[in-house]
Amino acid sequence: MTEKAYAKINLYLDCIGRRNDGYHELCTVMHTVSLCDTVSLEKADNISVSCSDSSVPSDERNIAYKCAQTYFKVCGIQGGARIHIDKHIPSQAGLGGGSADGAAVLRMLNRAYGGTDIDGLLSAAASCGADIPFLVKGGAALCEGIGERITPLAPMYGCVLIAKGEHGISTPEAYRRIDELAPGKHLEPREVMTLYSKGNLPLYNIFEQAVDIPDVMRIKDIISGYGAQTLMSGSGSAVYGLFADDKTARECAGTLSGKGFFSGVYYFTDEVTA
Repeated sequence: MTEKAYAKINLYLDCIGRRNDGYHELCTVMHTVSLCDTVSLEKADNISVSCSDSSVPSDERNIAYKCAQTYFKVCGIQGGARIHIDKHIPSQAGLGGGSADGAAVLRMLNRAYGGTDIDGLLSAAASCGADIPFLVKGGAALCEGIGERITPLAPMYGCVLIAKGEHGISTPEAYRRIDELAPGKHLEPREVMTLYSKGNLPLYNIFEQAVDIPDVMRIKDIISGYGAQTLMSGSGSAVYGLFADDKTARECAGTLSGKGFFSGVYYFTDEVTA
């Protein structure tokens, strides 16, 4: 079987603090977009992963591999899967590419083996990564905790330009820099939901204060020049712009591509469901 593994962007991302277990307490609004990897899976005796991008690990370091291991353990099933990832979502971008692949694997394994219900699937997802529970379901949601507390929100519509420079930053390093920031004020989750429902949620990402990636500012300046709202996604280094029309978005994407940046025009989607 084959599924699209959709990327996500963070429309709002705040880090409330660090927990005793080392994880960070988050308050974020995420939305899936049409940029996607394609993940294929078939039953097998063991777990194996291959990828069109040779730089992506194919062993236990791969999130899709880890999700498959966790699924069989949680469900108490003796099984395996042959997994192939056709990669299109950039790495170290804050777009949840590896997590999207893992979420697709969990959905397909559950269809293939029928080992658990949605709550069990989300529990397995939470033990594999912060973005994976949301990406199992997709659409739009407020996510709290380490991403496991999900409140669905009404989906958005429209085009999203996504661009990325050559340089990225690892997620652990980005969180380390978050810990060095001075304490600040935070919106309450209920206020975030209210602002979103009224269409007044400000684009905000605390990681923009913590990481210094020159390409991010260059891309944001170009997107802003076309009159679009723009923000870095996740821990970086991809940047997105929200455009009112495809024509302007594609003109901007052409400018970014001409300057050597990865860029493309995509759309909000809520197609992913468990």
